[in-house]
Amino acid sequence: MKGEVMSPMPKRKMLLVFNPRSGTQNFPDHLFDAVNKFTAAGFIVTVYPTQAPGEVGRIVADCAGGHDCLVCSGGDGTIGEAIDALMSLKKRPAFGVIPSGTINDFASSLGIPKDIGAASDIIAGASPKALDVGKFDGKHFSYVAAFGMFTDVPYATTQNAKNLLGKLAYFFEGVKRFAPAESLRCEFELDGQTVAGDFALGIIGNGSSIAGIKLPTEMGARMDDGLFEVILVRKAHSLKEHQEIISALLTQETTELLTIRKASKITFRSAKPVAWTLDGDFGGEYTAANIENLHHAIEVIVPTKTKR
Repeated sequence: MKGEVMSPMPKRKMLLVFNPRSGTQNFPDHLFDAVNKFTAAGFIVTVYPTQAPGEVGRIVADCAGGHDCLVCSGGDGTIGEAIDALMSLKKRPAFGVIPSGTINDFASSLGIPKDIGAASDIIAGASPKALDVGKFDGKHFSYVAAFGMFTDVPYATTQNAKNLLGKLAYFFEGVKRFAPAESLRCEFELDGQTVAGDFALGIIGNGSSIAGIKLPTEMGARMDDGLFEVILVRKAHSLKEHQEIISALLTQETTELLTIRKASKITFRSAKPVAWTLDGDFGGEYTAANIENLHHAIEVIVPTKTKR
């Protein structure tokens, strides 16, 4: 109507948290372009660069609840920390990811590109999808909990080495500490079925990428089906047994050295404390733990055609 003053369009609130020390440390160079895209999409954006390790969780827990969207830029550890804090909120905002770490397994599993501009475009388009979250003895993880050989390499590798060498930093750290794999006597209840043995490696996850390595598509790993993929590897005593394990992983063949199952609830027990990693960061040592898949616990903004 002529002369009528139009009221402004309602604005959505976004909290953008980023780790300036993550990966190649180039996200700050793209910050203005990202904020400009989000503003054009109808968001009022609050930007927070983290100042110290562990700060992501505090900021998300204290501030994200009053926003419509939380965007986090960093590596898998940063993303996992943000998701753990998100789970403490009664009202959880949609979660957007701009991968800027060394490996970026979480983003890779969802088809989110490493290109900062392309990832920002996806968030500006806002296509949230309900995804699962792992719960490990009260802590939460985004895509993987693991123990055994080489699982401590991601958190034992210094950030400077990651920034300089990228994925090679993990390789060099692994070679530096290489030794014959120790086995850990453990027992698992997988949705009521018991599996026990001496295991050199255990992986409980729902992502299709772990440590930058794509899992075989035959495994059917999904982040929205309410199930974990459980991989338990027994200690190999010869080159032939090593080859047998690798072949079984790639072809899904049966071998006594490898157990592959799907489960939503898992109970872990061990006579001795076992060190676990959650999303590549140290998660603590446990003789017993309950691991649960929290089905459709969060809304994550993903590419429209994502299959995860």
